[in-house]
Amino acid sequence: MTATVLIEKVREELGTLEVPAEQVVALAEKFLQSAEAKPAPQTAEEKFISRNITPEEYEALTSSGKSLYLGDAEQLNRRWIEKQFKKLDVNWIMVIDGQVVLSGAKLRDYPEYEDLLALCERHGKYPFVFVSQRALAIEEGKSGWHGTREPADAYPTVPIALAGNKNRLATESDLDTGAADCYSSLELLTTHGVVTIQSKEARLTSEHLGQKYFYYVKLIWIELTDDRGEIRQRRASVVCVENWQNSPFIEINPTRTFLLGRAVLFELQPRLVLDFAAKCTEVQYSEAAS
Repeated sequence: MTATVLIEKVREELGTLEVPAEQVVALAEKFLQSAEAKPAPQTAEEKFISRNITPEEYEALTSSGKSLYLGDAEQLNRRWIEKQFKKLDVNWIMVIDGQVVLSGAKLRDYPEYEDLLALCERHGKYPFVFVSQRALAIEEGKSGWHGTREPADAYPTVPIALAGNKNRLATESDLDTGAADCYSSLELLTTHGVVTIQSKEARLTSEHLGQKYFYYVKLIWIELTDDRGEIRQRRASVVCVENWQNSPFIEINPTRTFLLGRAVLFELQPRLVLDFAAKCTEVQYSEAAS
């Protein structure tokens, strides 16, 4: 496959390209090299075979191009990536020149945008970012307060406030102990100014209920107020899902905009009383808890 043929394929995938032609050619050649590289048989000497592009090249890509950059590398290096997850006992890694330069066991350890920029500046390359599917696993339940598509069914809700970028948003979250982390509508958070997506942020891809979705990982403050008015807040990672209204996260509950997972609740340590008769949630903090 020539670079010209590949460019046409990229055009078919991305539509109108928003970068100068010479950059398209350069990036196409890089993608071509990766595409022609075949995963080697699993051996102790297996190497990471994809090549990093510069932060400037990544920034110039369209949203689809950014997903293609990371997605192709994940496909070509899947076994190597899984080996690193197990070897390091982590759920996300960042890779530059075939080496893991950052990693973490939980999404709450995911670097903030300033740290990502520092990493790019230090290496002069944009990292490949990979997140384990185990970290994004959700066990869907069917009990609660928000009405679902099922007759006589609902999701328990917990009132929370989300704070970031000096803005604050009060909302109702679906309580789901089947999820470790929090999931939210990207559009909800950007519209209310809680988060801002920067040009060099990693646009990641995953699947839920057999449907692909795109997301960004952001750290924001989550506030939970008990029935006596005591407020506690914790910094938590949130999987911000793009095009939420067409995502698999509303398949069961069409009114959902935020999914509250276990991790932040373990830190806040509330006592939640679910009243299924009244369909309400009581939030209590013990005197001893900090």
